[in-house]
Amino acid sequence: MPSRDEHPKPVGNIRKILVFMSPYKKRLFLLMGLTMVLALLAMLPPLITKTLVDDVFTDGNTDHLFGLGLAMAAIPICSATCAYIQQTGIAYLGQRFVFDIRAALYNHLLHLSLRFFGKHSTGKIVYRLMGDSGTVQNMLTGQSITIVSDLISSSFAIVATFYLNWRLAIVVLLLIVLFILNYKFTLHPMVIAGRANRQAFDRLSGGIQNRLVANLAVKTFGAEARENQTFQVQSMTALAYERDQDLAANRFSMNVALIQNAGNALLFFLGCAMVLSDSMSYGSVSAFNAYAMQLLWPAVRFSNLVSQLEQVNIATDRLFEIFDQKPEVANPENPIPCKHIRGKVDLEHVMFQYVEGKPVLRDITIHCKPGDTTALIGPTGCGKSTVLNLLMRFYDITDGELKIDDMDIRKLNLHDLRRQFGIVLQESLLFGVSIRENIRYSRPDATDEEIENAAKTAEIHDFIMSLPDKYETLVGDFGVELSVGQKQRINIARAICANPAILIMDEATSSLDSDSELAIQKAMAKVLAGRTSFVVAHRLSTIKNATRIILLDKGYIVEQGTHEELMAIPNGRYHELYTKHMGAGVIEEEEN
Repeated sequence: MPSRDEHPKPVGNIRKILVFMSPYKKRLFLLMGLTMVLALLAMLPPLITKTLVDDVFTDGNTDHLFGLGLAMAAIPICSATCAYIQQTGIAYLGQRFVFDIRAALYNHLLHLSLRFFGKHSTGKIVYRLMGDSGTVQNMLTGQSITIVSDLISSSFAIVATFYLNWRLAIVVLLLIVLFILNYKFTLHPMVIAGRANRQAFDRLSGGIQNRLVANLAVKTFGAEARENQTFQVQSMTALAYERDQDLAANRFSMNVALIQNAGNALLFFLGCAMVLSDSMSYGSVSAFNAYAMQLLWPAVRFSNLVSQLEQVNIATDRLFEIFDQKPEVANPENPIPCKHIRGKVDLEHVMFQYVEGKPVLRDITIHCKPGDTTALIGPTGCGKSTVLNLLMRFYDITDGELKIDDMDIRKLNLHDLRRQFGIVLQESLLFGVSIRENIRYSRPDATDEEIENAAKTAEIHDFIMSLPDKYETLVGDFGVELSVGQKQRINIARAICANPAILIMDEATSSLDSDSELAIQKAMAKVLAGRTSFVVAHRLSTIKNATRIILLDKGYIVEQGTHEELMAIPNGRYHELYTKHMGAGVIEEEEN
């Protein structure tokens, strides 16, 4: 649980977030001006009431009655007009503010490295992007205007109360001191409970997202009851922290109500005593109480806003935890453009580690000529996918050299570099748009003919044409349901459409049946011709024709060569794996 010293200063956080308001400072100043007008208008009724009571009703100066009545009628009309303009402006600023901060945060997230997304669940990130930004919006638009209005009216009210009766004014100031002491001594428990509550909901939302994504595994292993129990435990933990936060806030609010009610009673009786002793007129007491309320009510409102202010502080802190994250992999200061590459790839004594002191790749040396097909095989965790991540510079190597076309990839323009790759992963991913737009995603300027040719190569064109809306068919939550194999073929079509110099296939056909896999392999043979490719596969039959097969284990290259060369090694690891998992009958069947 965070200590008091770990809490960021609210003023510093608000200063950070107000940067997003700078484009709208003219509108903000206009709203502040309207707020001042509203505050000043609110100051007039007590003066009018005092004049009515003392001059008109008590002294009989009825000549002032019409003018005072007209003023009393005009003030609400003017206040309502200004308030309408103010509230409309606040709504606009609030909407623009939350849009700008979400857009900036989302753009920042898109540029963060894979390591960040490996550490933080999608549910947690979405909660911060949508929930925390909304919390900040509510406070820094409507509530900030309220605070400014209260400061203006309080300043005027202090002067007015001292003018009317300085003795009673001191009593009012003492009441305000009690509000401040309540704030000071009851804030910390709210802070602690509020932060713990947010963290608990981070874990809860992240867990929900992970379990819903893994729903197939949950059902497969009959883990519904277990997952429901886990959800209930996490929910109860979050609710316990929320209860602690509510109890702390309730204690704070009860103290505020006690001070307010006791203060009202005290001022009422002191005012009555002064009227009876002829120390004040009834009109002055009435005006004083009105101004005292305009001084006490801002204190009450501010006290009630304390928990909200702390929530804003927490939300801002959480937002800037993301904003302060720096991309682990970024463009060099003067990047070398690489619009077109031949596809020569060289890894020279490459070392890599995700965690300090725990190497994942050890002294990896691979040389690929343009057009080579390199297959990476080995047990889970041996470093196959890590090699692919390094090629696309999702991570930077720890030591050694990684070059494409004899250029260090760390010196290349990052966007240009990644545009040279087409990638198909084991898990198919489709966006909630049409099939055409899903395929076009890899290259926005692709023509319809190129999209259809890519679909034909991926053996999915005929299926698409059988759909009622053909290529305009929507997929995703609100579209047609596709099988795993159909989704994967669309993913393969997307990679083909990119016309990449280097193609990466990471278990791309593992979700397809044997007939579909064989058909796609024949089609992909045309695509891979003259194109550098890297293939990760557990089915050894899919990599027999690779230019180079590399067997990895525990981060080392154990064996490498062509299928024939590796099979010729006596007691070789590849020979053992291939013989064990394939069998001579399967080989003959594929060769026929």
